Amino acid sequence: MAKVRIKAARVPKSKKKVTFKVEIKGELNITAFVASQRVDNFLFTNIGNLLQAGEPDLFVDDGVALWEVPVLYALPDRGSLGKVGHLLVDAQNGDIKLRESTPVEEMKSHAERFYQQATSHAGA
Repeated sequence: MAKVRIKAARVPKSKKKVTFKVEIKGELNITAFVASQRVDNFLFTNIGNLLQAGEPDLFVDDGVALWEVPVLYALPDRGSLGKVGHLLVDAQNGDIKLRESTPVEEMKSHAERFYQQATSHAGA
């Protein structure tokens, strides 16, 4: 199940009673499922077939609703080996926000590290 995160407001550093009230109104045109599908399609088309979308979280920043979708590296015989980054998907129009997401080259680098670790342990 998706979680909702809201960009943190300034919270007092000393002990004080704090009350948070959050109200968000609007329609999400893109569901968590559709956001995951868009990320899977992007990954397959642009990076490769060993990366997959994880469970998205809804993230609200400056009034804009975004799905933060973790990108996981998986091997067919071992399953998911870990998170290599994330992609943000606009919850209104489904656009992937590459500038605010983990850079593709960084995800590739993390995936390569997971692969090296997995294959070095396989021969041990």
